[in-house]
Amino acid sequence: MLIAGSLYLFAGAEALAAGPDAAAYASRLSAARTAYFRVITDNDEAADKQAHAALAELEQAYPGDAVAKAYHGSLQLLDAAHNWAIWNLHKQASEGLALLDAAVAAAPDEPEARFIRAATSWHLPGFYHRKAQCEADFALLAGRAEEDARRGKLPPELAAATYNYWGQILVGRNDRNGARGAFSTAVRIAPQSPGGQDAARRLGQLR
Repeated sequence: MLIAGSLYLFAGAEALAAGPDAAAYASRLSAARTAYFRVITDNDEAADKQAHAALAELEQAYPGDAVAKAYHGSLQLLDAAHNWAIWNLHKQASEGLALLDAAVAAAPDEPEARFIRAATSWHLPGFYHRKAQCEADFALLAGRAEEDARRGKLPPELAAATYNYWGQILVGRNDRNGARGAFSTAVRIAPQSPGGQDAARRLGQLR
């Protein structure tokens, strides 16, 4: 997944400006986010346990938080992908998808929760039938991700990844001009992030 990278210190400018409790929330979210992306990059049992523990702490401290719920759902799907027991795989996947959908339903304007659902759905096999929803999520995010990153509502690396994914969708729709704009935006927002670097490569291929 092209959403890993230097996300570990992002806390959210608006959250930090809002007071001590918001700063505490941002700190817990940063720890959970760090642990989650280590599952993606390290892909080992220790990273998975750390991610579950960090998310459990976040959810216990902030019950019902949509972003925590989205990361929890995505982690369930990552666990399912490594589960050889078919009966557990389907159970974990169903629970993960339900958490992702519940997170977005609870906070439809929360960009990070919607991004995690979209990015997770992007990597699911076709038989999950999530393509249309995934593309709809990225279409909505692409209309606001750069501004959300500027305002501190979305990590710049995730905003760049949003435009990288959206550019790939537009390529699939034969909208090369739109794709160039999306890839260029990804590079402008976070050129050193995985999404920004991949967008730069894809932009070069379109020229």
